[in-house]
Amino acid sequence: MQVEAQEAPTMPESQLAKWFPGRVVKTRRDARKITQAEVGAFLGRDYQTVGKWEHGKKCPDVGQVYALAEFLDIPKELRDYMVEIARNEARQNFQADRRFNALCLHMGERYMGGIFKYEPYFIPGIAQSRPYHYNIFRLAWDVPEAALDRGWPFKRQRQRDLCNRSDDPTVRILIGEQALRHLRYLSEEDRVGQIDRLLELDALPNWEIKVVVGPHPEGGGAFEIYRSDGAENGGPTFVYTEVWDDSWCIEEAPRIARYDELWKVLWQKSIALKEYLDDRPDGLA
Repeated sequence: MQVEAQEAPTMPESQLAKWFPGRVVKTRRDARKITQAEVGAFLGRDYQTVGKWEHGKKCPDVGQVYALAEFLDIPKELRDYMVEIARNEARQNFQADRRFNALCLHMGERYMGGIFKYEPYFIPGIAQSRPYHYNIFRLAWDVPEAALDRGWPFKRQRQRDLCNRSDDPTVRILIGEQALRHLRYLSEEDRVGQIDRLLELDALPNWEIKVVVGPHPEGGGAFEIYRSDGAENGGPTFVYTEVWDDSWCIEEAPRIARYDELWKVLWQKSIALKEYLDDRPDGLA
């Protein structure tokens, strides 16, 4: 009896691995005011290949990433992240050092139409004041001053890029009550400054900040959800989550759905920032 050969199941490809490098190529090319044809000529490819990269249809390989970095003056850290992406293009749930994946979050903040952040213990980076960044993180992790100095410009750039968008993305931020209790470690002036920063963001179009109070699902550590939601240059939906020594950008639809459910539970158990502060003007519970 003849047995028909069965095809091996195909592994789902990462769409994020195509979208992210394409956005880098497009933004760096526009900044240098050069054409797709010029980029293609430098790499020995036609302009259609560059167009496929920029539209998230194809991921440049490792050698092409190095050539693109040279021609487009891509910073070393960003280049190295793109190399990791190229090496693992077929793998969903991209796993990388937290600092590397922060570059992907930055791109999401620049282009995604829906941005949802949950942080139970700290104010999210996009909402932090400078005193909060330096003082709270120094207390929490005993971070060297040099590391704090390196981290703040990148964090500040992320804040500017998100707040200066002209397309008014939907931004939802959930902060655990414990994060606000940590404000007691700041001076009164710095505490008021951080509260004012949160209220300023909460007042922006399509932004909403809420505080999670009372019992809530214990298994839900910090996570972020990014959705295109109609944004012109938005990418594939993904969830970001992390542990102490690693982080993931998750693309699997069933896992994203579970984080969506967790988000809904947490949102229902939260109250508006202004309402929370009515009886706590200094942010302390």
